[in-house]
Amino acid sequence: MAIIGHLEQFGEFFARHPALAEVREYLVQALTIDSVVHQRIIALQSSAESERVEMSYDLGSGVRAIEQTYPLKPRAQAFYESHRAFVDFQLCVAGAECFEVGHIADFTPLAPYDESRDLIIYRAPTIPPHRLSFHSGILGVFFPQDVHAGGLEYEGDCEHAPLFAPKKVVLKVPVGLL
Repeated sequence: MAIIGHLEQFGEFFARHPALAEVREYLVQALTIDSVVHQRIIALQSSAESERVEMSYDLGSGVRAIEQTYPLKPRAQAFYESHRAFVDFQLCVAGAECFEVGHIADFTPLAPYDESRDLIIYRAPTIPPHRLSFHSGILGVFFPQDVHAGGLEYEGDCEHAPLFAPKKVVLKVPVGLL
């Protein structure tokens, strides 16, 4: 079951998982304007409209931070994925994006599990997944049973549509830490 909310709402979650203390501290730093982590994420710039920019950092205990920015894409280009060895902690630092999330049983894999990439890719679902909007401070925690697709444009008339691409971090947290 995915967990979505503002980072400030995750106090009890992190209290129950003391092994995630460094994960929590990194996420707090990502939203702290004068921190090195926040400034590094905000400074990410792509040189072309279609370019994805990523920087990866080892945080220890098997946790990896991937700081990134990318252009949003239409729903028709959604990339549905899940993981087995890692839980994704995805925090929007600036900008905004939509996510679609559904239960793994509602999706059909396109290929077998790729252990080297910890990745399963899926066809678009026949059952509509949940659609969520992320903006600065929103954290999504996606477990192995959560098929998710991020980086999606807002659809329809939305007064909160983003003016610029998301700047975010994805923490790859080993399942064993939870």
